[in-house]
Amino acid sequence: MTNALATFSKKIESQLVDPLRQVNIGRKLVYVTPAQGFGISSVEWGKITEMSDGYVSYGFTSGNEDMIDVALTNNKIPVYWKDYKVPRRMYESWKVGGVDIDNAAALSAGYQTVTAEDMAIIQGVKNDGTNYDILGLYQGAGSDYSTSSDFGTWGNAIKALAGAKTTMAGYGVPAYNMPLNMVLGFTNYGELESSVHSTSGQLEKPIVESMLNGGAIYAVPDTVLPDSDGLVLPTPSVGKAYFDFYLTQNYTVEHGIDSEHPDTGDLTGRVYSAGILRIKQDKAICKISVI
Repeated sequence: MTNALATFSKKIESQLVDPLRQVNIGRKLVYVTPAQGFGISSVEWGKITEMSDGYVSYGFTSGNEDMIDVALTNNKIPVYWKDYKVPRRMYESWKVGGVDIDNAAALSAGYQTVTAEDMAIIQGVKNDGTNYDILGLYQGAGSDYSTSSDFGTWGNAIKALAGAKTTMAGYGVPAYNMPLNMVLGFTNYGELESSVHSTSGQLEKPIVESMLNGGAIYAVPDTVLPDSDGLVLPTPSVGKAYFDFYLTQNYTVEHGIDSEHPDTGDLTGRVYSAGILRIKQDKAICKISVI
């Protein structure tokens, strides 16, 4: 990439960072590692099995050690991307006169890239369109609380969250004493926002938020998380021991020129990122199903 193209790309990239951060939900749910480098194409991690109970005594004795069994997982790291076109005359005007750039196409491509990454973090990656090669938070959840009650009725969300916390605690995850996040599709989130007690007028959403111990409720499109489902999981501050997002490339913008028409051809733009969700303890992620 020439110096002018690189500068052009950085200019657009700087205008995309804040809007993309605001709409990105997946990275708000998991601890994100520092970018490791785009050249890293695969990563290995271990899933540790549960241990037996700890001991209380007045001294140490031998023979009580647990043998840690680590199941290793190795996956290729996917790339999330979207291409677009920039009219050549717009680029030439910017290069000569420094005119403002219409970054609408780049921003739209950035949003599509974020959506693809969110889908990978929350649901997973299925290259063949059917089978998951990499499990996201929902597909990889090791805890499941089922309920037939929808969030349109006051009290059902409270019961669902309480049930999810009890389920997680049963697997040794201290859900009652750690900050949690809740993830809902737009439909369920809208129902929760409008849920009001018929007698007292009490809104249900503030009660649910208080039960999250400092965490938050996030809404994602129903295409990312079906409207009949939800998720409860530790916040990134305490959840990184259970799962994280191994980032190799943060959101980046690049541009290239058509080789057949180097002087007049339109520019091809690309917004991309790369990384993979690593689940180390699936019991710390609770699926709420059939809401």
